[in-house]
Amino acid sequence: MPNPLSLTDAVDLTNIAIQDVWIKGSEKDSQFYKDYYNVETGVVDYEVRDSSISGLGYAGRITENAAVTAASPVQGFDKTYTQVQYGILMSFTKMVWFFGIKKRKIEQIVEEARSAVADLRELRCADRLDQSYNTTYNATDISGNYLVTVTGGDAAAYISASHTREDGGTAWSNRVTDGTTVNMDFEYDALKAAHRTAALQVGPTGKPLNINLDTLVVSRGYAVHNRAVEILGAINRGWIPGSANRDASGVPNYKIIALPWITTNTAYWWMFDSTKKGPRYGLQYKEAMPISLEGPNVVFKTGEIQYKATSVFDLGFSDARGWCGSRGTNAA
Repeated sequence: MPNPLSLTDAVDLTNIAIQDVWIKGSEKDSQFYKDYYNVETGVVDYEVRDSSISGLGYAGRITENAAVTAASPVQGFDKTYTQVQYGILMSFTKMVWFFGIKKRKIEQIVEEARSAVADLRELRCADRLDQSYNTTYNATDISGNYLVTVTGGDAAAYISASHTREDGGTAWSNRVTDGTTVNMDFEYDALKAAHRTAALQVGPTGKPLNINLDTLVVSRGYAVHNRAVEILGAINRGWIPGSANRDASGVPNYKIIALPWITTNTAYWWMFDSTKKGPRYGLQYKEAMPISLEGPNVVFKTGEIQYKATSVFDLGFSDARGWCGSRGTNAA
């Protein structure tokens, strides 16, 4: 990409034979991530670490004149969030700015810097689902490639069959299964299997959790999204998909979040309980600085006009309870 943008790079801006020049830019400050992340703003520390401590397990019977059995809470896992700065710079030669940008009255093009950061934020947030079966992945942006660790407090991937239980008990799983098939394609039977998977999730001391899946996350426009619209649309009308049966009238409504940024693993799908979207469970977004557009900065020696947009945030998860996911391959 030319930097700064010069007359030879954008000849149409000064071509008097062209009457209209349109900005075909990004979506303005998209905020899909707020639908499936718990968002915390105003972070003032470079590193933020959270942890947890459990309640107790079940109480016990006390026979006559016997001492009450003692129990203690269990220390949970800790997770560190380290703030990262993201940003982009736009620059224009003095001649392009005055004879192209200002003459065409398209100064709002500088807002594209803000949108570029917003879109990267959406991409990095969606990456955590796109890479939810992995513990690391290679991210790529205009600055280059870098390795991202995406494990939670128990050092497992977001969707895993071996999430460690805090008290050392049997590991729990959030991979969608009906007990036989794992990573089921999204069909009506898989929807029911997701609820079974969620019902088997337990807390730190092994007690069942009250998880009610109500939100589906998919890749926009791909087969899973289209099938989800068909299945959930039928259910919302009291129909069982592909059947004349009307038992589905008792099935609750679901929300679909269709993300255009999931482009690698488009067969994947996830469900979560939106009532548990908070600081304890699920995906976390921690922001020290919102997207800030700065400029113009004029380079004294050349007259170059510069605008810059930056933001500082980190994201991840400590506890994946309340979520389940599937690769959609009908295979382990």
